[in-house]
Amino acid sequence: MNTTPSPRDPIAIIGAACRLPGASSVPAFWDVLVGECDTVGEIPVDRFASSDTNQATAQWWNRIAARAGGFLQDIDQFDASYFSISPHEALRIDPQHRLLIEVTAEAIDDAGIPLPDLAGSRTAVYTSCLPSDYWDILRRAGLYDMHAAVGAGNWGTLAGRLSYLFDLRGPSMGMEATCSTSLLGVHLACRELWSGNSTLAIVGGVNLLLASDLYLSLADAGVLSPSGRCRFGDAGADGYVRSEAAVSIVLKPLSRALADGDQVYATIIGTAVNSNGRGSGTLIAAGVDGQEAMLRDAYEDAGVAPGQVAYVEAHGPGTPRGDLTELAALGRVMGEGRKAGHACLVGSAKSNIGHGEGVAGLIGLVKAAMALKHKIIPATLHVKQPHPLFDEPGMPLRLARRTQPWPERPGPAIAGVSSFGLSATNAHVVLAEPPAVSEAPRRKPGSAPFLLPLSARDSQALPEMALRYADALDTPGTDLYDICYSAGARRSHHELRLAVVGGGHRPAASLRAFGAGALPQSVVGGSYRASGPSRVVFVFPGQGSQWVGMGRELMDQNRVFARRMRECDRAIKAEMGWSVIDRLRDDAPLTATSEVQPALWAMQVSLAAVWQDWGVTPDLLIGHSMGEVAAATVSGALTVRQGAAVICRRSALLDGLSGSGAMWVVHLDEQKAQEAIGERSGQVCVGVVNSSRSCVLAGDPDAMAEVIEPLRRQGVFCRQVQVDYASHAPQVEPVRTALLNALSSLRPRAGTVPMHSTLLDRVIDGAVLDGDYWMENLRRPVRFASAVRAVLADASPTLFVEISPHPLLSAVIEDEIAVSGTDATAVPSLHREEPELESLLHGLAHAYVRGCDPAWERIYPGGRYVPLPSYAWQRKRFWVDLPEDTLPAPVSEPVFEESAHPEATYDGADLATSSPEAFSQYLMLRFAEFLGLPPDQLDPEVPLTLHGLDSVLAAKLSARVKTDLAVEVRIGELLSPRPLGRLAGELYKTVTAVPVEQP
Repeated sequence: MNTTPSPRDPIAIIGAACRLPGASSVPAFWDVLVGECDTVGEIPVDRFASSDTNQATAQWWNRIAARAGGFLQDIDQFDASYFSISPHEALRIDPQHRLLIEVTAEAIDDAGIPLPDLAGSRTAVYTSCLPSDYWDILRRAGLYDMHAAVGAGNWGTLAGRLSYLFDLRGPSMGMEATCSTSLLGVHLACRELWSGNSTLAIVGGVNLLLASDLYLSLADAGVLSPSGRCRFGDAGADGYVRSEAAVSIVLKPLSRALADGDQVYATIIGTAVNSNGRGSGTLIAAGVDGQEAMLRDAYEDAGVAPGQVAYVEAHGPGTPRGDLTELAALGRVMGEGRKAGHACLVGSAKSNIGHGEGVAGLIGLVKAAMALKHKIIPATLHVKQPHPLFDEPGMPLRLARRTQPWPERPGPAIAGVSSFGLSATNAHVVLAEPPAVSEAPRRKPGSAPFLLPLSARDSQALPEMALRYADALDTPGTDLYDICYSAGARRSHHELRLAVVGGGHRPAASLRAFGAGALPQSVVGGSYRASGPSRVVFVFPGQGSQWVGMGRELMDQNRVFARRMRECDRAIKAEMGWSVIDRLRDDAPLTATSEVQPALWAMQVSLAAVWQDWGVTPDLLIGHSMGEVAAATVSGALTVRQGAAVICRRSALLDGLSGSGAMWVVHLDEQKAQEAIGERSGQVCVGVVNSSRSCVLAGDPDAMAEVIEPLRRQGVFCRQVQVDYASHAPQVEPVRTALLNALSSLRPRAGTVPMHSTLLDRVIDGAVLDGDYWMENLRRPVRFASAVRAVLADASPTLFVEISPHPLLSAVIEDEIAVSGTDATAVPSLHREEPELESLLHGLAHAYVRGCDPAWERIYPGGRYVPLPSYAWQRKRFWVDLPEDTLPAPVSEPVFEESAHPEATYDGADLATSSPEAFSQYLMLRFAEFLGLPPDQLDPEVPLTLHGLDSVLAAKLSARVKTDLAVEVRIGELLSPRPLGRLAGELYKTVTAVPVEQP
């Protein structure tokens, strides 16, 4: 026997999820095992009512010696909307498929793989699922259509559905080898990963008991236990108990798992599969020789001696022949290389939960992996007298009759998992504990501010998720930093989002308040549904946002801000001879323009760097007055040295204009502001148009006072800007020649981010930003409102981020948003004299809620992945209830009657002359009818595909619209990503022969 460790990369189990009798998760399953619980119960009397006639039910019920089984709850429930599956299709999908879909999604979450990262990957899928009992229910109900054929007629489509739903591009196959099927899937998955053809593998199995047929066959064969319990290893074992189960695991090469910081339950170091052939004398009986050969192959494949194995999770059904065969084969092999006194413990989870049949191998694998992880071997239950084989001389096996610590042995802990079945296929997997990982020391953030993101597909799921996270955070030993990192970097982010922001306190209380229906100040979002990432616009205001102490906290707490600020500091020092960092750290107010503007420019450039480092990158830049210098620097049109030259040289010249002018904010539109100026237009002008109701007047101080006084008497809001010169007015003309000379060598370039010039009122590439531009930027009006309106005119969801130490423009941007009715919002970066990092995280929370995907690894550097609460499914019932008579007549699913909606009965001519609203109502009713949804659940902002429309339904829907309206609606149009409301409008134009605008 070769005992040299295999050089091949072990396969890591990085994610797992399950539904088992009495356990809805892997941790709950472990609690059942170590708690030595028995979750087998009595067969629910109504379990087979939908598939059997009353007469047939009575017949099988009387023939079952022990009416025992392990059953799952709510198998008729499914969260179809999470997977964009229509109610029409969900009703026709085998509940086994539905169950494994949810469990696989949970396993992927448990592995810490966001779905966008998984999509398109070479991920293999292997599934075990017994033939559908649900198909017969659908057939008898008259619901056998294409969706039923795909969803319930063939177990092989389950793997394909998983690959489709998660966009997986590796091999995808359903398998059938009776009770050894799921462990066969593990074997094939490992071979696929070791070949290098796939980078990840998912193995899943599901078993639901929906009909009595197999019960009768097994009862006739005497395979089922009269005592109603699986008593593996007991001298009086009398058969097994059938159970329902669903398990899914995620596998990955260990080297990649360690490099990616994944959790590792255990590693697979070897596998083997074979068949008894004719060795057992009958097809359905276990064979000692076949199992012995399989075990030897598995340990040779693993490169370890059987004597190194401390525990074997046996197939262990509790049948007399099955136990005898398995124990005999293990006894022949597991003693090889074993030290005296180091017996191999053996046990079976079937004593706790019953026999999951095709899922049994995965159940055993999860149990063994958890045993390795926790270094505990759970007890095998219901053993009164151990099997006589255990007492034979030289027997290396001992039954694990009590829960006990993992034996202390040299080398890594190793376990085996066996499975066999009626097909005579045998399978064995060799597991080892994962290698110890030396954790590099990291800086503990202590009481630093945090941002915890949560998301869901359904508005009811989000508060439930909040409560689950609150419970997790209240668990002793949890690390808030790692939870925030994991929730951000290692989870999928759905359309409905919230974020909790705080500084130094745990967010459990805020989460509980949100879960109870409140919206604490620390919680951002919770109701906005992001259809995708918002377009991001960085806005850089002019002078006035400065305050004593700004930037100090960020220089100490954020490396990106500090690095960018040092770069700006060097450039300013080269121009002015003083350090902006030193000035920000002292307590003397910034007063002179030659200090204020360079300091604000440095703050803006450095704040923008933080946003970009956090993954919020601008699609457009807008600068306001001096803010255009920072915008040009961030765009790349100016280097930091060039940006410093512009802001420093110009502000130094402006110091010479001190006392020559004044500027006032007035809440008037541009026309009314001009009217207020009246005859003083030679001395006062509108220097800035901020919004539809806000302007800034600039000009001579005495003339300005004569304009402002009557406005105040009329109740118009007026506030003086804290400057003593008048920019964007004739009063700055004296510096023209000196400024043009100072910037004559400036050579800008095209930037990498477009910039909407508030001087030229158009998007520029940056090459025009020479010395002449910066003089005109100082002299001519700021057309800020026009720039914002140009952005809003596109009608795309938009996030304006104000890049400044205190918000000056967010309110006026919100004014324009309110006027336009556009899906947009404005968020500030910092607030005067408030904690800076926490303020920035509040802004980032708004960006996250609006659909942005922050770079969580940079927000939480050094964060480690920790398991998080599972998704809060919002399930609905999808089931066919047959009539109770012996020969049920075909039934049809409920539909929404047209008679309740008269507008849906219009013929084509009526609709052609009807209003767009009536036509839209007609379409909504048709869409709802085919999807199986109530009309009020159709969201006009969501495409039909996300409501569950597929090509089959689209073809039927197209034919129905053609019948109703005599209009050809292409299937591709119905399957387009356009929102439903927009699609309805375009179809109306088609019906009324109005040319349809191209999207």
